[in-house]
Amino acid sequence: MSSSTLTPNLLQTISTQFPSLSHHQTPSTSRILFNRKSKHPISSKSPSILTPFAALSDPFVLQIAETFEDSLSSSSSSAPLPLQKLRDSSSESLLSLSWPTRKDEPYRFTDTSFIKSSEIQPITNPPQDSDISSVSEDTHLPNLTIIDGYLVETLSGLSGLPEGVYVGSLSKLSSEGILKRVSEFVSNVEGDLFWSLNGVGAPDLIVVYVPEGCRVDAPLNLRYCSVKGSDVGSNTLPVSNPRVLVLVEKGGEVGIVEEFVGGNGNKCYWTNSVLEVIIGEGATFSHSYVQTQSLGAAHIKWTSIRQYHFGIKCIAIMLCNCLCFCSC
Repeated sequence: MSSSTLTPNLLQTISTQFPSLSHHQTPSTSRILFNRKSKHPISSKSPSILTPFAALSDPFVLQIAETFEDSLSSSSSSAPLPLQKLRDSSSESLLSLSWPTRKDEPYRFTDTSFIKSSEIQPITNPPQDSDISSVSEDTHLPNLTIIDGYLVETLSGLSGLPEGVYVGSLSKLSSEGILKRVSEFVSNVEGDLFWSLNGVGAPDLIVVYVPEGCRVDAPLNLRYCSVKGSDVGSNTLPVSNPRVLVLVEKGGEVGIVEEFVGGNGNKCYWTNSVLEVIIGEGATFSHSYVQTQSLGAAHIKWTSIRQYHFGIKCIAIMLCNCLCFCSC
């Protein structure tokens, strides 16, 4: 796209960061144009007011954020409060983040230009029956099947979980107590570009909650399936943003196995996944990870594990040409 209109959520974030600009621009009148040649934002009305904004923001990052926000606009008004907090905090952090290059130490051996040169298209709708039928049912119990970032209950099996354990989407969570606990952690910002892009683009939040002193004997299998994809040689790159929050209260115990599965052939797509784990005092958490994505895929994986005052973070990235970035 040669031009882009800032979404209301991003405009609200900008006005919060720069109060002096708020009387100059509103969601109904402001328009920022991104010039492909200059790569600098220009205003169709008031060029002088954009100096602080332009200095902080990467136009390409903002363009992706706007694309993600636009894809969720129909459901934003009904989003649960914790999910809206996540989107707001993620939008705010993106104002000061730029797209990584090989000049950035963590990406010195990882070329992300494949994503940047593609036409990014968020997967906006839950999978249809034809998509679901192409995915085999998981026989492991308990398990969750997530297709293109959306939880599919018909392919999931959660029988036998202990009392008080919740595994499911945030949008269907009815317990006020668990909602309150989720709200305490969900909006924390890690300051990473792909972490924040996921926070803006996640259609829902999958929650795994283990109450105090509860032990889940069988590991929970999270299977992420990518069905939508473009053909090799196409410039289109469908993207999904699955996000999971695991909260293990004091003395609790649970294991998670994450399995990422690509579609048939060498379809091209981008999976931008986040797993955030909060471990209470004396709690136990085990994590395993299996990745069998398509060779035409871009796979970016954030794993953050915290035990109140300290934690472990792991990142795994697999791009279409099998370049890999991993750090713990």
